[in-house]
Amino acid sequence: MANIRSTLPSRLRQLLSGETAIAPSIKFDSGPPPRIKAFIDKVIQSPLQDIAIPLSGFRWEYSKGDFHHWRPLFLHFVTYFKTYVSCRNDLLLSDKILEDDSPFPKHAVLQILRVMRTILENCHNKSSFDGLEHFKFLLSSTDPEILIATLETLSALVKISPSKVHGSGKLIGCVSVNSYLLSLAQGWGSKEEGLGLYSCILANERTNEKGLSLFPSDMENDNGKSQHQIGPSLYFELRGPNTQGTEESSGNASSSSRVIHLPDLHLQEEDDLLVMKQCIKQYNVPTELRFSLLTRIRYAHAFRSPRICRLYSRICLLAFIVLIQSNDANDELTSFFANEPEYTNELCFETESPHVP
Repeated sequence: MANIRSTLPSRLRQLLSGETAIAPSIKFDSGPPPRIKAFIDKVIQSPLQDIAIPLSGFRWEYSKGDFHHWRPLFLHFVTYFKTYVSCRNDLLLSDKILEDDSPFPKHAVLQILRVMRTILENCHNKSSFDGLEHFKFLLSSTDPEILIATLETLSALVKISPSKVHGSGKLIGCVSVNSYLLSLAQGWGSKEEGLGLYSCILANERTNEKGLSLFPSDMENDNGKSQHQIGPSLYFELRGPNTQGTEESSGNASSSSRVIHLPDLHLQEEDDLLVMKQCIKQYNVPTELRFSLLTRIRYAHAFRSPRICRLYSRICLLAFIVLIQSNDANDELTSFFANEPEYTNELCFETESPHVP
């Protein structure tokens, strides 16, 4: 069989071996239709810092969509992200996390993500999409509206078209952001803490008539601790001496771990980034752990407002949706369900509840 495969064209060998799930590339002799080209030219010819102006009135007014026609526009978006987003210390989670001089261009980014999402929802050939590395920076935002818009755009990218389902039915992967999606999808903690979606909804059904209020103060767990006290408490383990991972015997593993424990984070006036900076400075948090730590901070701090809690409930679900439809997230999903074995039961419950955000 190996000899037979070796004689096949390279592209067919890739498909048979499962090396890639990307559909065969298609070359087009003609450019985009005139109306699409006119819109793209209008955006590209506008000053980059004013990109939101030509995008603000965009609506899908085209018939059958082909992503290849829109590639020049998406490449222009990449230029914008490189210029105004991926260089920011707050999104890089660097040691200089609070030293950005310019405010985050929220309006422009939201417009770009809206246009991207609309195009992706109406086009085929999405497998040629490029630029996922910039989504990692956007997922580091402490603005829940930016997070939601980013995840909705990723959802449009990986969404499975019924007419295109083949094999596993998963067409596009998000390998560069899967670890970030896993962190966001895990939400408020493990089942041992009683902080799953199921308990969120039950607490809301029983005690609140004005909207979602996660883990009210009178909800007690089996240990007598208020879930309202557990939920907004940050508990994050740093392993290894000086927080750097080294090979340790199992007997010494506990002695080389440190814990960041900040109770009642929802009562602190500091914003997420300031709390993050304090943790980085005090605990020397390594770069590879900073996104996960920031995510725990964001979820715990969300208890400061029922509205923010609602937004982060949506973020949790959107991250899971993108992760489950990504064609290269097997390891992340295995880790997720190993730590969240009851999550599928919760999903069945929430689809029946009219109060899910």
